[in-house]
Amino acid sequence: MDKMDQESTIVLLRPVKNVSKVVIVIFAVILWLDNIGFDVGAILAGLGVGGLAVALAAQDTLKNFLGSIMILLDRPYHVGQRIVVKGHDGVVEEIGLRSTKMRLLTGHQTTVPNEEMAKEDIENIGRRPHIRRLTNIAITYDTPPDKVEKALKIIRDILDDHEGMDPEFPLRVYFNEFNPASLNILVLYWYHPPDYWGFLAFNGRVNLQIMQEFKKEGIKFAFPTTTTFLTQEDGEPLHISLGGEAQLAS
Repeated sequence: MDKMDQESTIVLLRPVKNVSKVVIVIFAVILWLDNIGFDVGAILAGLGVGGLAVALAAQDTLKNFLGSIMILLDRPYHVGQRIVVKGHDGVVEEIGLRSTKMRLLTGHQTTVPNEEMAKEDIENIGRRPHIRRLTNIAITYDTPPDKVEKALKIIRDILDDHEGMDPEFPLRVYFNEFNPASLNILVLYWYHPPDYWGFLAFNGRVNLQIMQEFKKEGIKFAFPTTTTFLTQEDGEPLHISLGGEAQLAS
């Protein structure tokens, strides 16, 4: 168990020690009262009614405490890890008896009751072994087949044995789709270790290299385009006169 887990365990088990002390004291007091002649049965009955009222009032507290115990046993996260839960994305700052405090990426702090944390699906980003990039590079439809093959080779050469590569996660580059306005190249690679800022810097270098090499080879990136055809009721092309000169609308 690492230091962070030890600190979380201490926080969660501290009340067990306190409750044990209280139980021992109460038991000792009851024995003492019985010895001096008090009606212990009546006292216990009164304590039972009062205890029931307290228990009903403390339901939420008890649920959150049990949620804390479940977090301790299952350990889906610990202090210092980045998690996503209930739409919140941030770093765990504290695991308390009632709730978990998170520092969101926006800088704000949020608190989630441990009862909910124990029930929710938690995405633990802090435990990811790598960062995956999946991107699509679109080139124009007038790109000839040999240039498409050249584009694939350029990307593969740039990313061959790339920074942060693990042999178990090889590069994937495919001409995979005919988009409505472009030919699509799918690029997929993994970056190890999961250093987000290093990953972004590497992506920027890769993007610049692709742009430079595509420019040398005359390979053009595609951009969204639309073509509008106007026809008359009889299906014939519609002719529009602009400045006294008839033109075919397209």
